[in-house]
Amino acid sequence: DDAQRKELEAVQAQEQAAEEAQARGEAELKSAPAAVEAARKAAEEGAVRERRAREDKRLTCAIVGPPGSIKGKLCELVTSTHAMKHVSGGEALRDAMKAGSDAGRAAQEARKDTGQVPEALQIEIVGALLMSDALLDCGWLLDGLPRTKAQASALKATGARLTRLIVVDVSDEELVKRATGRRIDPVTHTLYHMEGMGFPFPPDDPEITERLTQRRDDTEERVRERLDLFRAGNEDVETMFDQVLHLDGSLEPEALMPQIAAFLGVTSGPAEASAGTPPL
Repeated sequence: DDAQRKELEAVQAQEQAAEEAQARGEAELKSAPAAVEAARKAAEEGAVRERRAREDKRLTCAIVGPPGSIKGKLCELVTSTHAMKHVSGGEALRDAMKAGSDAGRAAQEARKDTGQVPEALQIEIVGALLMSDALLDCGWLLDGLPRTKAQASALKATGARLTRLIVVDVSDEELVKRATGRRIDPVTHTLYHMEGMGFPFPPDDPEITERLTQRRDDTEERVRERLDLFRAGNEDVETMFDQVLHLDGSLEPEALMPQIAAFLGVTSGPAEASAGTPPL
């Protein structure tokens, strides 16, 4: 009897061990998907933290100003000095169409059908470029955008951080004076300015000075037309940014670079734009 009892207990113990092992296996199988999902979420969160850390380190800024101002020259200086990518609506649009992205193809079709690209699609393309991995480490300078608060909101919706804005301030009379004083040599296509504003004085050569002409776009009428169009299509977007820097656009671009560097946080201590010398 003792032998049979012991044998029965042994069998029962084995069955219990088997049941426990089976239960553990089932529990592990049930917990496996949860563990995989937890690992996936942790990896995603880590990637987001890393991207944000890289975004925080890069320089980003927008710059706006009226047509004919020194904004274009400032863009050249800032992007080359601080290794930032120059981004404009036109450039972003061309890049997207050349790359054949979905948005780029949609823009191409729209341009083919109507001759223009819808504003919402343009902003979508610009926002995608600002958030792309290609600009993650180099940073960017957004030229001429946003023009309205609605555009600023749309760009922010793409994830783009609009933190700094540079505003180039120039009076209408200054812009008219700059444009109307320009002359072009039709032979060499060299640009001069009668007062040396932004371009060299015409050479002291009667043969050259006699053939200099004024471009149609440099007449006062055309300049004022462009300024009216600029104001009609542009709003004050300063409230959409965390930091705003106003620059005296009557100064030489090089004279404003220390102030811009301080604004971007790449130098110690601010520099005053007034330290520069107005162009002759």
